[in-house]
Amino acid sequence: MEIGRHLVLSTVHVSIKTADMLDDWASLEPSSRPLAVASTHYGWFIPTREAEEPDREQIPDEVLAAMRVGREQGCDYLLFDCDAGEVEGLAVFPW
Repeated sequence: MEIGRHLVLSTVHVSIKTADMLDDWASLEPSSRPLAVASTHYGWFIPTREAEEPDREQIPDEVLAAMRVGREQGCDYLLFDCDAGEVEGLAVFPW
């Protein structure tokens, strides 16, 4: 059995434009996504691994920053959730 770790962050750490983009990516075929994204209905589940070029260029800065925080915390994934709390040091966007 393998047990993983994920970091839960508030969706306020992504802009509305980025939220729309994550929703769009979640509906694409996996091979067409610059970033693996799974919609949770209340947010998104994404990996924290370092994105490679040219995909990295398509990922918004606030998502790259959150992914970096996740890696620093030893997490393999991020869960952006609308009910989660804010994390100091990450950008906050008004919804």
